[in-house]
Amino acid sequence: MNESEFYKATQGRALRGPYLLHGEEELTKAEAVARVKKLLDPGTLELNCQSLRSPDIETFLSAADQLPFFDAWRLLLVEAWDDGLIEALEKKNRLLHLPDTAIALFVQRGECRKTNRLFKALAPENRVVAFEKLTGERATNMLLRESALKGVTLSKAVAQALVDRVGFDAYRLRNEFSKAADFVGPGGEVTLAVLKDTVTPSSEYDAFQMLDALLDGKRKKGYAMLLNALDRGESPLGLAGFLEGRLKLILTAREHLDRGLDPRAAARQLPGSPYAAQIAVKNAQKRTGAALRQAVAAFAAVDGNIKQGLYRDRDALLLAVLNTFEQKQEVNT
Repeated sequence: MNESEFYKATQGRALRGPYLLHGEEELTKAEAVARVKKLLDPGTLELNCQSLRSPDIETFLSAADQLPFFDAWRLLLVEAWDDGLIEALEKKNRLLHLPDTAIALFVQRGECRKTNRLFKALAPENRVVAFEKLTGERATNMLLRESALKGVTLSKAVAQALVDRVGFDAYRLRNEFSKAADFVGPGGEVTLAVLKDTVTPSSEYDAFQMLDALLDGKRKKGYAMLLNALDRGESPLGLAGFLEGRLKLILTAREHLDRGLDPRAAARQLPGSPYAAQIAVKNAQKRTGAALRQAVAAFAAVDGNIKQGLYRDRDALLLAVLNTFEQKQEVNT
């Protein structure tokens, strides 16, 4: 069952029995739980909604079998359960046979392994709900809905730019958009200029900008951005790994271009976000495949140079940058 199907079942008041809610996207998962809570009468919500953490079978069944108080349902929110509970419920044939008045949501933070006992029991019954990481389109649509709720104007292009700057974490997207919306106030418009003034870019976005400058030959600018990242506490090894991964993506784009694909077609062939793909293709057009392979090798060697004691982590990263990117004439803007 996906998010949309679970949403429709909630809206149709068709939920009964147990469900496993899991996946990377915590905000939409929390919102799904909140929508289920709204099925209950708010006047008796505290009596009919029960949170259970690591319950034993007696506690779980006592809560599930209890009749709702002046309402149609009881809602159980279960966190931090173990296989012992699920095994005991299966032995009693009670996991899938709860009263029609009971809705039990097993809420897993992050993804649940397919080998998990509860996952294996509920998946064949279409009772596992996956809350997957936002895609570019879903993230943009979420921001457009938020803009309507806050009474501000937001174009699709600016929404996409915000996703590019912040990434696909829904909590962070909403928080950063709220900063921009509060800045312009009801009736105002969130523009690119407003994003620049109010939104804190993700470390990935900053790294993209840094790599863009380095590939453009603006080594002074790129080197300054790299030092700023290190001074903020970014891990040298983590940055080296990120740069290696981005350069591999650019190399893949270069190989697509060399096979005769046009830039748009090459971007569609790349994994990850559309923003990353577009930047990768743009940068691939500036370098040969041979030069990109050398760059990938230089950053891949950072880890080995550190482990062998040849350089300290910061020095190993800076040396890779200096050896990889040539200096070009920089134009003041």
